[in-house]
Amino acid sequence: MSKVHEKLIEAVTHRAGSDRVFRQQLLARPAAAIHEAYGVALPAGFRVSFVEKPADLDLLVVLPDACAEEELTDEDLEDVAGGGPMDGSWAPPPPPPLPEG
Repeated sequence: MSKVHEKLIEAVTHRAGSDRVFRQQLLARPAAAIHEAYGVALPAGFRVSFVEKPADLDLLVVLPDACAEEELTDEDLEDVAGGGPMDGSWAPPPPPPLPEG
């Protein structure tokens, strides 16, 4: 993503946090809302969606695209089977401290 696109997304999300009408427009018709508010036309075929985090949800995570056809390499399989890279670059975190008392 270019710096221009990053700045646009930053401006859009900032405005959506304080402008209820713009926020509703973003949720319903994001490309049109961005064009009307900033004069920026998204490229043809570019799809974008904005979602609201429900109030009772602490964190909303957008998962990356699934690629079911991609096979793991032998190195990937070794990392998984061994619990991590074998070059010593990863170590498990220390256990949490025991509660006092």
